[in-house]
Amino acid sequence: MANRADNLAFDPFSLNSQYAYTPRKLKVFTIGAGFSGLLIAHKFQHRFPEMQDIVDHTIFEAHSEVGGTWLVNNYPGVQCDVPAHIYAFPFDPNPEWSRFYASGEEILAYFKRTVKKWNLGRDLQLNTKVVGARWQESLGQWKVTVEHQGIQRDEYCHVLISGQGVLVHENWPDIPGLRSFKGHITHSARWDHNYDYSHKRIAVVGNGSSGIQIVPQMAKLPGTEVTNFIRSAAWVYYRAPPSKHLGRDVDDPNPAYTENEKDQFRDPEYHQQYRKGIISRTNKSFYIFMKGENNKAGIKAASEQMAEKLNHNPELCEKLIPKWELGCRRITPGPGYLECFLRSNCHLTNSSITRISENAVHTADGKSFECDVVICATGFDVSHRPRYPFIGRNSINLREKWEDEPESYISVMTPDFPNYFMMMGPNCLGGHGSLVESLNWTGDYFVKWIKKMATEDIKYVMPKREVVDAFMKYGDEIHKTLVWTGGCKSWYKRNRVDGRVTALFGGSAHLFNRLLGDIRGEDFSITYNSANPFRFMGNGFTQYEMDERSDLSWYVEVAEEHQGRGPPKEVIINKNEAVL
Repeated sequence: MANRADNLAFDPFSLNSQYAYTPRKLKVFTIGAGFSGLLIAHKFQHRFPEMQDIVDHTIFEAHSEVGGTWLVNNYPGVQCDVPAHIYAFPFDPNPEWSRFYASGEEILAYFKRTVKKWNLGRDLQLNTKVVGARWQESLGQWKVTVEHQGIQRDEYCHVLISGQGVLVHENWPDIPGLRSFKGHITHSARWDHNYDYSHKRIAVVGNGSSGIQIVPQMAKLPGTEVTNFIRSAAWVYYRAPPSKHLGRDVDDPNPAYTENEKDQFRDPEYHQQYRKGIISRTNKSFYIFMKGENNKAGIKAASEQMAEKLNHNPELCEKLIPKWELGCRRITPGPGYLECFLRSNCHLTNSSITRISENAVHTADGKSFECDVVICATGFDVSHRPRYPFIGRNSINLREKWEDEPESYISVMTPDFPNYFMMMGPNCLGGHGSLVESLNWTGDYFVKWIKKMATEDIKYVMPKREVVDAFMKYGDEIHKTLVWTGGCKSWYKRNRVDGRVTALFGGSAHLFNRLLGDIRGEDFSITYNSANPFRFMGNGFTQYEMDERSDLSWYVEVAEEHQGRGPPKEVIINKNEAVL
């Protein structure tokens, strides 16, 4: 552990007159007001009330409203592909969801309602964009440059938390001629709601989660002709049909909840058991992500389900049913997507786009598709690289450092960047279980560190380089047994077929929870505010014991009752030996 005294005239071993473990106030900045940032706000304000005296918190949000992913993504048909009842703030689950999978509009409304109910906007600064961050070694603080209404200013904090997520900044395709197209161009993450898409020839580029949701919405508009341009197939599959979670037979791929069911959910204990059931079934299904027989059985079931929805059309089945492992790319239920290709106005090509001209999309097979609209459903910048200069120790810029591959300590920290914590960082729990629950555990982990820093006179902490290298290397070995390293191109691998899985945690949700359950102090370099790592012992007394109301014998135990009757008897091992 490294130590230094900033003031040479100061004797760090002189008596500290404060009580032991007296916390110092820490300024904490959180970037982003999506699920991550507002979970942190709840922890500081409500879950851990003692943090009120420890933390001075500010949330910087670049947009004019809260909502993160669900504010940015508002295209027609947008919905979450995770069951609604496990995609909610853990401290305030919503019994009023209208359907099994919630629409983006309903999620955003719930989001804003919850923020207002809990006053989570108390420390929020809207329309305030972070444009730079630089570590100040002598201060042990981050200098964060923010911009509001075109004016930049510098702010300083002890702890910097990233709650920025990865499904926010749109990724425009690199297609020759795209900007020369004379018709209407939009992106799934920047949808133009003022344009009338009916009676248009529409090209939808991409078949990720957003493309799969947009195509059927465009196809059912009056007078449209829709063509979906895809590079490869995607698994469109219900791993556990809603009926398994609802406990009633239903054919609707996204059934509505009945008023009776909603009334039952309003009982917190019943609602908890229902949510636990969904989580339990989800966690038990992790086996499907393991390479081998279980995944092969899943492939068979998924292929049969998809073929049936495609009416066993040979051409469509060949183009749309993947040949690689189930789950290699994100599995999506995609209600109505496969079926829409049976319509006369909805078409498909997997020939790669070579260019876009003023009025058409041209593909490698020599065909041209004249169109009025190009919709880019081409996903997001998922590189985890900051979009601004982010300078850590020794002038290391994280944007440059992560140009090839991001790295992390269990997704929450990275070397060379002291006091920098990440929600949903590289190798997070984003491909299995409930993402929001994992963010909840991550926030609890941050609170443990911030408490420790505030009460033990710690200047800064960061994971050791050799520890992160070991975590990444061993995670690669686990990933070799999982389908995410399979034969597909996915954003889990930064849109490569081969290479390291940089987006997802190598293991189960339970292992991720266990790893973040404790602070593994041996994994970190810790620098104190003085050369005395025990200065926090203060005057030798705790404030607690000076309060006349305190129980100063709280640690005296009640005698344990032995489970047997009387003292333990002899246990005969053989006729020549006896032991107690």
